[in-house]
Amino acid sequence: MSSQSRHLVLPAVLAIASCSPTSEQASMQDASAKPDAHVADAAALDATVDSGPTEGCDPSSTTLPQDVFCTGLYEGRDPTQHPASVQPYTPGVTLWSDGAEKQRYLQLPAGAQIDTSQIDAWKFPVGTKAWKEFRFDGKLVETRIFWKTSDAHWESGTYIWDDANTNATLNEERKPVILASGYEIPTARDCGKCHHGGADQLLGVEAVALALPTAQGVTLAGLVAAHSLSVPPATTSVTLPEDATGKAGAALGYLHANCGMPCHSTRGLGDETQLVLRLRADEFWGSDAGTAAVTAESTDAYRATVNQPPTTASVAQAFPGALRISPGSHEQSLLWQLAHRRDAYQMPPLVTHKIDDTGTQKIADWIDALSPSAP
Repeated sequence: MSSQSRHLVLPAVLAIASCSPTSEQASMQDASAKPDAHVADAAALDATVDSGPTEGCDPSSTTLPQDVFCTGLYEGRDPTQHPASVQPYTPGVTLWSDGAEKQRYLQLPAGAQIDTSQIDAWKFPVGTKAWKEFRFDGKLVETRIFWKTSDAHWESGTYIWDDANTNATLNEERKPVILASGYEIPTARDCGKCHHGGADQLLGVEAVALALPTAQGVTLAGLVAAHSLSVPPATTSVTLPEDATGKAGAALGYLHANCGMPCHSTRGLGDETQLVLRLRADEFWGSDAGTAAVTAESTDAYRATVNQPPTTASVAQAFPGALRISPGSHEQSLLWQLAHRRDAYQMPPLVTHKIDDTGTQKIADWIDALSPSAP
């Protein structure tokens, strides 16, 4: 975009980057209607890049190029064409990004495997690349990349597209870029504040999110069929935990993607806040990689929220007497209140300026359906 159509603001506090559930619902429905889609995934994931480097790009470099067309996502300089080894995917639960339409892509090195010896902590092979495109009204605004260049290092950054969608250059600003629409493009440092929640940086490329029936493109079943996992699980399909309300699954899935994967997990802020909202894979597969019976009540998220007070002193002071979840009343529940505001106490605290009404309604519906006598 042109320099006149953006301005800079100071960074916000802490971190979460998110995604539009509304723009992805149709594609999820398509995925659920195509149960054999993982067969195609297997062939594509095992493919090699069959195109040469784009003119003017240095294929030997291990630092991010200035030009998005040199990252390997596109064929030549056409943002609608991709190499065969670059596979689109959508996790079964997704992040909110102020209404942006998003498309994700994954590229694994030919013949390499993801180390899944720990089902809940995948380790990706050197050379793995993951991209995420953000659009409004079908028009590209940014493309993000995570690229594993060594066993201990990932290169990450975001590329900002011009108005004509013909070029996108690496964003090297030290403060977030705010578009005229109010949409925020984060700095590379801000990206790291979220992705520390991944066992090996990537979020969404994990057992639970890729095993849900709403996942599409690169799925757990597709990865197993392509021999891309070092230790394949006994089953490749799971469903979200449910309870008597019939509304827990949708709420727990939303919390998993928007709160648990980036921050509120045993890898992130879980120990500090005693608030774990991530659905652990070992809850589903168990220590022997076989399936386990998971109910809403058995999850860390349920135990840490229902009838539980906040442990963060500033929150407890600002909302005296409030519980994380007050069964039967979402308006008195911190989990809904903080997700439904955009101020100093908002959740997520970074890179979002609009409330996700659709997503937060899932939380409200579950809380209101819980019995006041819930344990």
